[in-house]
Amino acid sequence: MMIYFIGDKEFDGVKTIRLNKIIHFNFEINLKEFDCLIISSKNALKALMSSKSKIDFDIKLYAVGQKSADFAKELGFKNVKYPSKAYGKSLASEFLSEFKNKKCLYLRAKKISSGLDEYLLKENVSLKQLIAYENIAIEPKKDELKIHHPSVFIFSAPSNIEQFLKFFALKKDDKVVVIGQSTALKLQNFENLYICKEQDLNSCLKLAKSLDL
Repeated sequence: MMIYFIGDKEFDGVKTIRLNKIIHFNFEINLKEFDCLIISSKNALKALMSSKSKIDFDIKLYAVGQKSADFAKELGFKNVKYPSKAYGKSLASEFLSEFKNKKCLYLRAKKISSGLDEYLLKENVSLKQLIAYENIAIEPKKDELKIHHPSVFIFSAPSNIEQFLKFFALKKDDKVVVIGQSTALKLQNFENLYICKEQDLNSCLKLAKSLDL
């Protein structure tokens, strides 16, 4: 049984199918004008660091997950927090009291599905949203169009599932591993669906390999 990862990373023993690429937008922002910086992925930070923005490494930074938080620390941010569960709504609810009466900047993708922004705005948090990057759909390469069934498929974002289903179909005997609840919703009627307990790719790979029997 093959294991396929739908994304842009390479892993030993796994076939990668690239169906998206990240585009960073040009923007300029002064972080010193804000009390909090909220990011939902490493891509937001990569876009920030490649922009002409004035970086304040002392700003309170809130990341959706530990991987993004660790990346922020590697870049030099000193005050970094993340929620107990790697979901946008978990971040919004767990740190709501810290966002109240603060000027918050949310660096985000053009298309989002977490509902983080809606939650904070509903709670009257002063939130400025800045679209820092976009996930662009691309067509698979010719050598990627042939896939084997049954196999294990790993999806790390809802957009990856949407793009995958434009070119491929899942068979009844296939198994699917998803990184979290929002991704799982795209395949909620699929029988062999496994949601990773920890929202990171290494955990997804470990789960997928345990299913590859």
